[in-house]
Amino acid sequence: MTLHILVVDDNEVKVMLVAKILEMEGFHASTACCGRDAIQSVIRLKPDLVILDVNMPDIDGYTVCRQLREPPIHATMPVIMLTATAEESDRRQALAAGANDMIPKPFDMDDLRTRVRALLP
Repeated sequence: MTLHILVVDDNEVKVMLVAKILEMEGFHASTACCGRDAIQSVIRLKPDLVILDVNMPDIDGYTVCRQLREPPIHATMPVIMLTATAEESDRRQALAAGANDMIPKPFDMDDLRTRVRALLP
């Protein structure tokens, strides 16, 4: 069974690059460009993991993550958040919102692959 990952970022180039790399690793990847689209995609597609950018134009990633943790959405689905800052306060805020991990941008794709594999069965 191919595991499904939803990649959410308002930067179309970045989201497509991450999705393509994940597909080369054997995952099925879908993309979303904003917070509202991310929530609808999770409900519709039921991915195994979400990679979620913090800074988006409509709903920030922290709010999206909190909403993903509320019933009836999948409260146990792993979420990795991406942020442009590497402040410890951002990491605490991501974890408080329900994220399983946070990676500062720019990130190393090997590191992302390792963290994705650590959170998936």
